[in-house]
Amino acid sequence: MTFIKTIQNKRRIVIGTHFDPDGDAICSSLAIARLVRQHKGYKPTLFCRSPIPGRYNFLLRNWRFTNRLPAFDLLILIDAPGIDRVFSDYAEHRNRFPSARIVNIDHHKSNNRFGALNILDARASSACEIVYRLFKKSDSRITRILAEIFYAGIYAETGGFLYPNTTRTALRTASDLVGFGIDAGAIAKKLNAKTLAGTRLLSRVLNTIEIQGGVGTMVLTRRMLTDSGAEMVDSENFVSFIQAINGVRVSVFLREEKNGTRVSLRSDGITDVDKIARPFGGGGHRLAAGVRMKHPYSAARKMILKAIFRKLKKKS
Repeated sequence: MTFIKTIQNKRRIVIGTHFDPDGDAICSSLAIARLVRQHKGYKPTLFCRSPIPGRYNFLLRNWRFTNRLPAFDLLILIDAPGIDRVFSDYAEHRNRFPSARIVNIDHHKSNNRFGALNILDARASSACEIVYRLFKKSDSRITRILAEIFYAGIYAETGGFLYPNTTRTALRTASDLVGFGIDAGAIAKKLNAKTLAGTRLLSRVLNTIEIQGGVGTMVLTRRMLTDSGAEMVDSENFVSFIQAINGVRVSVFLREEKNGTRVSLRSDGITDVDKIARPFGGGGHRLAAGVRMKHPYSAARKMILKAIFRKLKKKS
């Protein structure tokens, strides 16, 4: 069944994405919401457990995300390899999420196909790229505002077209979107804007960089957040600073949280970081993955590095 047929007879549609949303998650959710409105004539509910970073306000316009899940007859989840990435309490309330009422749209290789309709492509640069295809296949109207949303999501997910997921298709899609009259430079400037507090935080975090055997690590502690007056969302894409260092094959960015450590992994392509993250309950792509660990950052660092060096040793 196609996506359009799936939404035809539904009256309470909710569109959700993972907590700690990045640009691709936010933009692909907004795009699907606008697609639903085109075909249904009303605005669906946008859902995310976490606050939406302020840098994306210019794309939201009159749309808002709620952190409370309303009743639904169709739940469209975007950019999430598993339902537990959207609902941290999923294991306790599985009966609230019957698969027959779920559409799963994602580009992560680790996706566990949890929907009645699964629209998946691990080769896509982003969830936005997949949603863009849905618009084209359904002959839905793409406005300049929608083109801005798609472009921003692809730009964010490819690191400004610097990451290895910058494929020919991603660049062609971006080119098509520029053709709608968007100001690509202005969008990039807004997405890359830094707060003073975030810049101070970056300087503290960069001082923690350590490199050993082609593996770079970097740490953000809660004390750093407090001292700099920054927020966790200010650290989005900090991991790219490690990966840009000559000789670094795998990057590890550890962020101390209240009940554990959030770990972001990046690879130059030689090592599959998705395979490193999965045994710890995480996942993602070959080149980019992440995991939350219920350990202090020092212990999490030791465990992750042990797994990485084990993989690197097998390849040497």
